[in-house]
Amino acid sequence: MSLQIGKFFFNSSQITLEPFKSRFQYSKEDPPMTGRILVVDPLPTNRMVLKAKLSLTHYDVSVADGIEQAQDLACKQAFAAVLVSTALVDDTDTCALKWIKTERLNRVDGSIFVFMHDGAVSASTDGMLNKCLSAGADDVLNRPFSEGVMMARIRNLMRDNASNRELNVPTLVHGLPNENAVSRCPPPKRIVATNITCTDTPQFTSSVQTWGQALNQELPSHCAVEHLPLPQLMKSDPTSMEPEVVLLVIQSCATEQSLPIMSQLRAHARMQDARIILVFDSSNALQKARAFDLGAHDVIPLDMSVADIAARVEFQSRIHSTVCDKKQVVREGLKQAVTDPLTGLHNRRYANAKLQQMQTDCLNGDSSFSILAFDVDHFKTVNDRYGHAIGDKVLTTLADTLRKNLRQNDLICRTGGEEFLVALSHTNQDQAQASANRLRKAVGALNIPIEGKSSPLHVTVSIGLSVQDGTLPIKDMLEQADRALYQAKARGRNVVAISAVA
Repeated sequence: MSLQIGKFFFNSSQITLEPFKSRFQYSKEDPPMTGRILVVDPLPTNRMVLKAKLSLTHYDVSVADGIEQAQDLACKQAFAAVLVSTALVDDTDTCALKWIKTERLNRVDGSIFVFMHDGAVSASTDGMLNKCLSAGADDVLNRPFSEGVMMARIRNLMRDNASNRELNVPTLVHGLPNENAVSRCPPPKRIVATNITCTDTPQFTSSVQTWGQALNQELPSHCAVEHLPLPQLMKSDPTSMEPEVVLLVIQSCATEQSLPIMSQLRAHARMQDARIILVFDSSNALQKARAFDLGAHDVIPLDMSVADIAARVEFQSRIHSTVCDKKQVVREGLKQAVTDPLTGLHNRRYANAKLQQMQTDCLNGDSSFSILAFDVDHFKTVNDRYGHAIGDKVLTTLADTLRKNLRQNDLICRTGGEEFLVALSHTNQDQAQASANRLRKAVGALNIPIEGKSSPLHVTVSIGLSVQDGTLPIKDMLEQADRALYQAKARGRNVVAISAVA
């Protein structure tokens, strides 16, 4: 069988199923190769055409005629993208949807999955789109599709997937249940629709509003589409709630105008996580491909069925929620890595980096800075007499006292059991000594109530002080503060001892 595509001529006997066989088995933890694509289609002609087109753009392409063969290939090598025909969506044990669900559960940073559906874009897909998205697909492309659009969409999804891997984020939400989600009462979603026109055309604006109302009827109750004029959406307002999904409904005469607007929206800090869908009244393949390459999260025609548009909007909304949740997990993880869990103060790991920064600022600003090493006097006696719960209460009360009596840019850390460290920027010896004595007196004046005891608990601290001009290594400065602390203990405790650089 021979096939001509453009000016290239292919012979089926010369096209092998696996032009580049992997020499090594891959681990499930390995990230997929960015240039490796698997095409799964029962029709030989479809497989050959897609393989030829993708190979011309330097992808390493493998093909499979069914799910069993696809699973076998996926066990041997990781694919960045898998293109699957919806002809393989059925009720058998080898259904494409079952395979994708399994892959999503087993792989955190797995392949992107794109289904290829035979049928016109505006035709009803009998719920096929919803089935595929719910199973874990990233998109459904309707055949016949433009080669440029297909390539741009693959690049677009690969970039999105790579961004999520960098955050250690699972490959989007893929419609699978989130074990931490509260399914009974999902949070409300803000979905914004705006129209882009060449001139003021009230008729088009009115039709967009009517379209939005019809879309609301198809969306779940917690998703609501509101119509905003473009100038209001473009306004940089940090107090405004970020929309999860932005629908840019574009009149045919304003297609070129809309692409820079989309890029401008994505440049806004408050819109950085918003999912942007372009809804074209009319466009050509080149414009759709450019939209994907410029970062659109989806590109759909206005005449697509409202049910399918609603499915795509809800899908992007779920992606937004998942990505934001994972970013919050990353932020919390970073915070916990540098935070003492008992007191909420920074820990020694954070102190080391912060002290280096303060030293650099000190040298650049030709000033001094100070380190205060704190130790709770007779803390072991407190634990032995009252128990560790009271000991913890002493530590948290001390931490709160330090916060209330220091500047916002001062460094406060818990560096050990009953040991604390304070660093004061732009502070000479006299100022640092005055601050240390003020803190010592504030701690000594604390009345810490103890359940079952008529009298409150009083504690004191000893403080070692080191002051320098930024030329001494931080390690040596910390040792100076520790030696001064030992001197304070030796002098009877509840005092401030100073070790200053000459």
